[in-house]
Amino acid sequence: MQPALQSSMDFNQLLESVNQNISEAVFRSDKDGLIYVNKAFVKMFGYASDEEVKKLSIITMYKDPRDRARLINKLNADHAYENEEIVFLRKNNSEFVGLVSTIMHQDDDGKTYWDGAIRDVTREREFLNRIRSREQLLESINRNINEAIYRSESKKGIIYVNDEFVKMFGYESAREIMDMDPMDLYKNPGQRADIGEEVLSKGAIENKEIEFRRKDGTTFWGYLNSIKVNGVDGQIYFDGAVRNITKEKEAEQALMKYAEMQRILINLSTKYIDLPLEEVEQAINDSLRELGSFVGADRSYVFDFNRESGFCSNTYEWCNNGITPEIQNNQNLPLDIMPELVNAHLMGDPLIVQDVNRVTKKDFKDLLFAQGIKSLMTMPMIHNKECVGFVGFDWVNKFHNASEKEVILLELFSEMLVNIRIRSQNERELRKLFSKTIEQNQRLKDFSYITSHNFRSSVANLVGLLSIIEDDPSNKEYFEMLKATALKLNLAIDAINDLLNFEKDISMLEKEEIDLHGVINDVILLNRKSATEKDIEFEVDIAEGLTLRILPAYLQSILHNLITNAMKYGVTQDQRKIKISAKKESKGVLLTVADQGNGIDLERFGGKMFQLGSRFHTEEESGHGMGLYMTKQQVEAIGGKIEVESELNRGTKFKVYFDKQSK
Repeated sequence: MQPALQSSMDFNQLLESVNQNISEAVFRSDKDGLIYVNKAFVKMFGYASDEEVKKLSIITMYKDPRDRARLINKLNADHAYENEEIVFLRKNNSEFVGLVSTIMHQDDDGKTYWDGAIRDVTREREFLNRIRSREQLLESINRNINEAIYRSESKKGIIYVNDEFVKMFGYESAREIMDMDPMDLYKNPGQRADIGEEVLSKGAIENKEIEFRRKDGTTFWGYLNSIKVNGVDGQIYFDGAVRNITKEKEAEQALMKYAEMQRILINLSTKYIDLPLEEVEQAINDSLRELGSFVGADRSYVFDFNRESGFCSNTYEWCNNGITPEIQNNQNLPLDIMPELVNAHLMGDPLIVQDVNRVTKKDFKDLLFAQGIKSLMTMPMIHNKECVGFVGFDWVNKFHNASEKEVILLELFSEMLVNIRIRSQNERELRKLFSKTIEQNQRLKDFSYITSHNFRSSVANLVGLLSIIEDDPSNKEYFEMLKATALKLNLAIDAINDLLNFEKDISMLEKEEIDLHGVINDVILLNRKSATEKDIEFEVDIAEGLTLRILPAYLQSILHNLITNAMKYGVTQDQRKIKISAKKESKGVLLTVADQGNGIDLERFGGKMFQLGSRFHTEEESGHGMGLYMTKQQVEAIGGKIEVESELNRGTKFKVYFDKQSK
């Protein structure tokens, strides 16, 4: 009997040693509560002794009391449970996660006990949750980011890609990509080896611009970022990402195109300002070359358009390399063979033909085919609401769908050509007028010399004859001589009157019927660059069809002086509007140019307003005191009148009255 007892004692001692030294909390309980806990249990729940623990109500150790009831029900049903995850409360009311396993048994007396163990898995759960969270984050990133993520290995090739990679390269699945040769993903397959060497040597590459190939053979531009990774298995991996930058490249190219267009627009807007007439032809040819090259056209050209004669003719032409000129074949073309072009331009609209096969008029289509044209775009040149010509582009080597920017560019060039045409015409008229004035002045000088000589001699004769008659009043011969001298003097006076009447008639013959609204728009257009720089707003209030019979050059000069004068001195930081209006009155037409600028002190300067050399401003832009003097001379020369109203800090208004002869 003694050895058996000894064995029992050794076993109990061993059991107690295990229960006191293991990290899991071991317990026994009955229906009344805990009857045994080990050292780990006391420590796990934060108490001082097992006696303190055994005095507790077990229900207080659960964060959720329902867990206790659920476990009891499970024991009653199954007599055991394993690894139930429960949130327990320590003595200090802090929480921890325990993994509980319990078995129910009865002793020989029929008393029920519950023996169990609790393992604190709080840190494990936190660690697993972090891992799970990172895995979810990685999966979310790989599924949702717009960059193609991959991992490759030098020998095996690509071993991982995300969904975006599959989508970006146009494949069906990740497996399809991992089974292929990675070099096939590059437009230039040799680039892959070069990139691998670069990553190996540098350790990483960043934003390398590569042209990749999709499954269907199309290409796209991407930024490639890659880094060398030393794996835990001793292998070298290449982790990287590809960002599709095709739209950015297109936007960059579009921006460069837009910047080039802006440069051309600025060049066009400034090139023809104050350009000498002898340089106009070369400037137009240069512009045709620049514009044609910019839009990728094979020809660019200018046509004169004469609806009355029924013909149009090519006046300027630029051709790209290898393109046959057609300017000689495009002289005196009948307008009736091109109704699509004529009807569009008479309405002020462009003609855009992407495919000449769609042209309906056979004669027009045959003409375009004969010149090898596939696509074309033409823009009317409108002056005083009439089409005076058109500019255009031809595409010979390819079909072309004109963009909105190209239409705007051609429209501006059309306006520039109309302006230079008007300015050239006005300058020629001014030169002609100046030449006539010089000739008239010379004739007047010559005539003045002759008449002065004749007057002097006639007056001398008159004085001498009067003296003789005083001495001998009865001599009739002296009276006849006196009469002849008087007649000679009268003939000289008549000659002067005839000359003055002749000059007046010449002036009347040079007047033309001018559309006032059109001329004002032309002047504003010529000064658009300066107005844009100063952010000036023009408000034009002129009835349609209001005309003046007047010298065109004088009207243009009057409007130019008044408008530019308002642009110089009639705008401030807060007020940048210039109002131009005209209306019929009983005596003629009243034109006003008004600003809201600093105004003029009329009490101080009113008497000098239109004197030569008078100035009323101290700004750097102040002129030479000639503009208003010239304006007044021109207004009065055509029978008009000019007045001014002004108030300091309120603005200035010039009123020009044109009499009925100018209406």
